[in-house]
Amino acid sequence: MAGERTGPSTPTIVLIAVLATPVVLILIFWMIGSGGGDSAAAKSNLPQLVGKGLEWAKDKADKSGFGKVETHDALGRDRRWSDDKEWVVCFQTPAAGSRDENSKVELGAVQLDEKCPSSDQALYKVATTDMPDLKNRTAYMAGQILGEKASVRFIDREDGDTVDGNLGDWRVCDQRPKAGDTFDGVPVTVTVAPYEERC
Repeated sequence: MAGERTGPSTPTIVLIAVLATPVVLILIFWMIGSGGGDSAAAKSNLPQLVGKGLEWAKDKADKSGFGKVETHDALGRDRRWSDDKEWVVCFQTPAAGSRDENSKVELGAVQLDEKCPSSDQALYKVATTDMPDLKNRTAYMAGQILGEKASVRFIDREDGDTVDGNLGDWRVCDQRPKAGDTFDGVPVTVTVAPYEERC
């Protein structure tokens, strides 16, 4: 009949519905998963842990809602230990306050009979163009700072022998090239002494 409006046939409608359903479902699941971008991360109050015994500090952080707690030797000696009660916290990251519960809490510690250093000796930046000042760092940290591809010799200042083990037990006393000189892959010679000795 002239002027009669016709629409898509029933099979066409069914086909469109079948093809569109997966796209609609994907969009729905994506919106649910993303939360529309409005959901805020859960926050809790991270307590002040500096000056506390390491075992107590780790337990306190965990009970406060922070399940990701990592520790390191704040003297940069790369020591390992089994009894947290023998260590005290010198540094914490992030600082105390309201924090995302998913934040990693990093605690730098020393043994109970040791003094905390003025700065966390386990923190460093890898050397690139300028020779860093390595003096009073541990030989272990000097190696980390210079990078795994650097050619480095550690020399005992007492007898001139090469030191190649337990680098965390040695303190840097001198270095060549000197701090501030160009560092572009040249071999480095580091003179070291037992960590307990002063240079």
